[in-house]
Amino acid sequence: WKYGASLDGRIAAADGSSKWITSQEARTDAHRLRAECDAVMVGSGTQAMDDPHLAVRHVQGRQPLRIVVDSNARTPGTARVLDNAAPTLIAVAEDADAGHLETKAVVVRLPRAERGLDLHALLKALEERGIRSILLEGGPTLAGSFLAEGLIDRVVGYVAPVLIGGGGLPSLGGPGAASIDLARRFRLEEVTRIGPDVRVVAYPL
Repeated sequence: WKYGASLDGRIAAADGSSKWITSQEARTDAHRLRAECDAVMVGSGTQAMDDPHLAVRHVQGRQPLRIVVDSNARTPGTARVLDNAAPTLIAVAEDADAGHLETKAVVVRLPRAERGLDLHALLKALEERGIRSILLEGGPTLAGSFLAEGLIDRVVGYVAPVLIGGGGLPSLGGPGAASIDLARRFRLEEVTRIGPDVRVVAYPL
């Protein structure tokens, strides 16, 4: 899971604006991560709010498969992720109306789960397509769902020296830990200065 956030863990201000919390140097480094992975993934919330392109820019490297996890197939046919810069896969629920997407992307239908789609089924479907590494760039909802299922095996956080405060969008959503004893613990592997920001890399204990 890759995210960029303020010192207080916010990825957007109260009005939803987020460009740019982190520096150009941090964003370039994040594109390097994209080029190293088989796929880059966001959820429907990020798609609707940011209309991300998800292709590799700023660095040399391969273009990963672009994945949007969109239970109800709300991604519009005009979304930037549906252009020809790189292949795109849209994961939708089995009962979703995705006809407007089927000529523009690979559409994979999956069972619904308590929160969105069955992520284990999603990863199995991706594995069957030769996808071995995924850069999860989704917002707090998708990241929280992956964490709740124990499916995050590395965290790369770009932290900018800025404070947003109350009303800002937190970097991680989902059910969360009911007590500090139940919080997910990680091993800090790396702390690196990237321009004015800091890149933190951690692995689950």
